[in-house]
Amino acid sequence: MALRLAARRFCSKPVPLGLESKQVASFRASVKGFFNEVTSFSPGKYFEEKYFWEKANVGPFFLLLFFTPTIYRSIKDFYWTRQLRKLNTEEIISDRYEWLRLNMLQDEVEACLLQQAPAGGVAPLELGPSCPP
Repeated sequence: MALRLAARRFCSKPVPLGLESKQVASFRASVKGFFNEVTSFSPGKYFEEKYFWEKANVGPFFLLLFFTPTIYRSIKDFYWTRQLRKLNTEEIISDRYEWLRLNMLQDEVEACLLQQAPAGGVAPLELGPSCPP
């Protein structure tokens, strides 16, 4: 009940079909004005000295000019962090394959040596008598 009343309160006034509400009309006009302003932008006119210093909104231009080194450095750091992270992952995978290959070779050598061993096993090597004389 309360949710229905709250939704009804925040709804706009009903507008007959075929007519636009005032909010929609003002929004469309502002969007149309914005697009006209963007499409009519001319760098030659904007950077003309008299227009640039007296009429143009130069705030965004100088902010871009001021923050360009920081923006460039941030983008560069982001790019190289991604590239090195990818390289690091590739190196880890490569190292794991190398470790696996070496251990497989070691296992093959051990299996071959076990096949060549005598039946009773290898006799221990003694360098002298096992009991004192």
